Amino acid sequence: MSMPLRILRLLGHILRGVLTTALVLPWCSRTRRHHLIRQWSRTLLQHLRLTVQIRGAWPDGPGPYLLTSNHISWTDIFVIHSVHPVRFISKSEVRHWPIFGWLAARTGTLFLSRSSRRQTLEIGKTMTQVLQAGDDLGFFPESTTSDGTTILPFKTSLLQSPLDCQATLLPVALRYSVPQGHSESAYPFIGDMTFMESLVRVLKSPPSQVTLFLGAPHKAIELGADRRQLALQLHALTQRLHESM
Repeated sequence: MSMPLRILRLLGHILRGVLTTALVLPWCSRTRRHHLIRQWSRTLLQHLRLTVQIRGAWPDGPGPYLLTSNHISWTDIFVIHSVHPVRFISKSEVRHWPIFGWLAARTGTLFLSRSSRRQTLEIGKTMTQVLQAGDDLGFFPESTTSDGTTILPFKTSLLQSPLDCQATLLPVALRYSVPQGHSESAYPFIGDMTFMESLVRVLKSPPSQVTLFLGAPHKAIELGADRRQLALQLHALTQRLHESM
């Protein structure tokens, strides 16, 4: 398929997502909402020619779960959504991304300004409210993206809330493959790269694969008595998932 046709089909899919988000999702049950987000995300990844390989399974328990993951690309969220939609905590800059920022806001994303300690405390309270309402929530404890070869240290700023509300944590890990004949993956969204630059890079890349490793759920208090210990334990669990075959 030619690049212009791929872009046209991608734009059509994004338009369907905007219309569904504006006109359908506000009136849906949680089950229906999850189904629509999951299907839209799967189709988006198909347009990007990104295949998702799943290792492990989503827990059988009712949840809610606080999902934590390493962070490599803006596509990470859609990879996770394609398996099980969750509400995410994202940096405030995402709100201003073309179209995708609007979609994120309308599908329940919580936006965090890392420069504001007060807002971090407010987000912590909102996290507790979201989990108590029965919604699954996800965030990236590295607080930035990496090239995917290593797991960066986990920050502690958002880990007090799961301890306070005795949340059930679900560690997962992502690993993007390097296409045969290429020296690196096109998916890492790092450095000074803009969203549009990353999107063009992804569209020009050959078909690729990402592996999503789903770990076992753990009660936060079982992993650490304080934020620092919890961050270290979560990092170790994520590292083991990332290195598993």
